[in-house]
Amino acid sequence: MRVLTREQSREIDRVAQEELRIPGLLLMENAAIGIAAEAAAMAEGRTGHVAVVCGPGNNGGDGLAAARHLRNRGLDVRVHLALPADAYGDKSDAATNLAIARAMDIPILEDLDLGSPALVLDALLGTGLARQIREPFRSAVLAMNQLHCPVLSVDLPSGLDANTGEVLGVAVRATVTTTMVAPKVGFALRDGPLHVGRVVVIDIGVPPALVERVAGAPSVANEVPGS
Repeated sequence: MRVLTREQSREIDRVAQEELRIPGLLLMENAAIGIAAEAAAMAEGRTGHVAVVCGPGNNGGDGLAAARHLRNRGLDVRVHLALPADAYGDKSDAATNLAIARAMDIPILEDLDLGSPALVLDALLGTGLARQIREPFRSAVLAMNQLHCPVLSVDLPSGLDANTGEVLGVAVRATVTTTMVAPKVGFALRDGPLHVGRVVVIDIGVPPALVERVAGAPSVANEVPGS
């Protein structure tokens, strides 16, 4: 199975956007469609809302876009921002999806009072995290881990190092991890297997030839848990 480092993931995104002219917003939309499909299946038959916990980067943008698709499926969705809305700026893809969510009257809350949800979407921090998690993100992770409901993490559990599998202070304990393009190396290392849960790979529209160009041939050296 092919696995990716954070650097390879970043390079795939760069080449897809700069050389292949695939807009980042389209990659985010494709990710959100896959995330929402998995989330809807997890929420089926459960009572309560879906809490989407978002950071200000692309991981949060994926969560915001997924929240829209879940609302379109008829689910009760509430978005919790780890940072105030002005931290999203006004030109990023995440900011675009925040504006769309607001226009659709999806509740946007600047707090971590998640209530008693049927499902939590962890869209807090992505593969770029490589240092100890800081506030307010630490408190957001702890809030998610205290709930008695399934947790779906976007790309990787927030707080887990994508390369080493190390917990960077605290990390989300996911029921399912929906990861983009391919699993990350850290899923099978150190603390990774204890945090990723079942791994679902999301196709975001990146050509396989690009993935092979950046990451090489698939490797079977590391068994990814639950995939």
